[in-house]
Amino acid sequence: MADNPKGIVYFVGAGPGDPDLITIKGQKLLASADLILYAGSLVAKKMLAHAPSHAECYSSAGMNLTSQVSLMSEAIREGKQVVRLHTGDPSLYGAIAEQMQVLDKLGIPYRVVPGVSSAFAAAAALSIELTLPEATQTVILTRISGRTPVPEQESLTKLATHQSSLVIFLSTGMIERVVNELLAAGYSPDTPIAVAYRVSWPDEIILKGTLQTIAPKVLEAEITHHALIVVSPSLATKDQAETAVSHLYSTAHDRPERENTIAIITLTRNGTQTGLRLLKELPESRLYAPERFLGDIGDRIVPTITSIRQTLQSAFQRHRALVCIMASGIVVREVAPLLKSKHVDPAVVNLDEAGKFTVSLLSGHKGGANQLAQEVARILGGQAVISTASDTQGLPALDLLAQKHGWTLESSSHLTEISAALVNDDPIGLYQNCGTYDWLPDPMPTTMQRFSSLQEMWYSDLKFVVCVTYRDLASRLTEVGKKSLVFHPQCLHVGVGCNRGTPMEEIYQAICDTFESQNLSMHSIAALATIQQKADEAGLLQICEQKDWPLKFFSSEELSEVPNLPNPSEYAQKCVGAPGVAEPAALLSAGANRLLVEKRKFSNVTVAVAIQEINS
Repeated sequence: MADNPKGIVYFVGAGPGDPDLITIKGQKLLASADLILYAGSLVAKKMLAHAPSHAECYSSAGMNLTSQVSLMSEAIREGKQVVRLHTGDPSLYGAIAEQMQVLDKLGIPYRVVPGVSSAFAAAAALSIELTLPEATQTVILTRISGRTPVPEQESLTKLATHQSSLVIFLSTGMIERVVNELLAAGYSPDTPIAVAYRVSWPDEIILKGTLQTIAPKVLEAEITHHALIVVSPSLATKDQAETAVSHLYSTAHDRPERENTIAIITLTRNGTQTGLRLLKELPESRLYAPERFLGDIGDRIVPTITSIRQTLQSAFQRHRALVCIMASGIVVREVAPLLKSKHVDPAVVNLDEAGKFTVSLLSGHKGGANQLAQEVARILGGQAVISTASDTQGLPALDLLAQKHGWTLESSSHLTEISAALVNDDPIGLYQNCGTYDWLPDPMPTTMQRFSSLQEMWYSDLKFVVCVTYRDLASRLTEVGKKSLVFHPQCLHVGVGCNRGTPMEEIYQAICDTFESQNLSMHSIAALATIQQKADEAGLLQICEQKDWPLKFFSSEELSEVPNLPNPSEYAQKCVGAPGVAEPAALLSAGANRLLVEKRKFSNVTVAVAIQEINS
């Protein structure tokens, strides 16, 4: 392209996510680029299809400024064309100023190519005009302070006093703070508000509500990143049903720090005797009982002299679980004003004073009320009453799989929908290639179809799928129209060899490139492994500290005893006394006899991957 000379860094806005929303100029620049440095998973992989076959493509995820500029400056010295691909429009929260300052010092020319901001993609998704005649003619793009401070004169409370259209970036994880600051600025609780998650992506979610209802909705959807908040008079003309005042969360407030203890709360003399029995069997419990029904008062007994309302509500805020020995109606009425969502409410169990029936009343799965009800029933010889559909049908609790087995759930955006499909006997696909299988019911429900291969799952007509895998599948599943839950067991052991003094960023990038090229999930990394001589290698130690990965060391003798290495190295044998480092270290760490990924060589790093089977 005559108007795109080589030897220039182009900062290109990729748009909000949809590959079709990149500008024509940006697309042409990608098609002629020699080096593309893109913003990791925030950029759709399809965007890189515009790149020529010879282009070098690097994800900037995990790279610091020095590493990024080093790549760009080296390419410019070689007369290449560089595209630094940012999301949205690079001038909005793109962090390009710091890059341009360094390029200025190095004398490297650059240009900025604008992109479609997610602010305007969100307005399009909401079908609103941010500058509505006679309502507002001003749009404010802002964020609230977090790790990055905001000037005092630009605080949300001050900006919001204008009551114009507000588009709030990088703040969804602090939605309750946003709501409080808007209320402080004079907005009414029934003000319409919307949250746009991954707008224009296939898994886009648009949440609408009011200042009074939006926080629980965001919490329920577990949206904390990749979303922005829209508050505008324009929303008042859309979806009027969404603006109705809900009193469900009207008295909810910030979640307190709760003790890891159980409150046993009683009202009657017989109930107190039952409570004392539980106190002996539940060492982490505290008994709240009327003082007149107590004899000796120990350290774990709290005599109550206040109303039952105050006792219940105080315990609700203080303890992780409540066991209430009284009429269920009392419990329901008194804790109702405090309820927020299953993600933050404590477990509440209710039983009669004789202990015949123990009811899991609140937060059965995530809060642990179902398990607590069963434990209380066992102690008292009564009957646990569980109403959660998956438990009563003998089905797996999908919302507890990650917690129970130490897996990582990549996204919970479809958790509620797929859980409902499971209990309603709607067909669900299952693909699993690692991790324990003991979570599966025996026999398998007839509505669950198990796939032996990814291809079989891709081309099935099932709408819902559950995957337990070390593969990076979530985006691909979305592309083929599947609503999925993808769990990642920690089962991949990464063998790493490196030259002395290799920086952390270079080692980490080599691991990232290996995993991306092999379609592996970083969530499945169980440990890194290397030779004992690298026990003081700063780069390796820093990575493992930052990522909380175990780092295993093996002696030259141990590495030498691993048979049938695919790629033995005479150089490694000469330097470290073993035929390799990355491959045998991965195998030893995983306890495996074959590699999932054979040794990949980088400038100063070698990487290999083995899988640890955990079938049980």
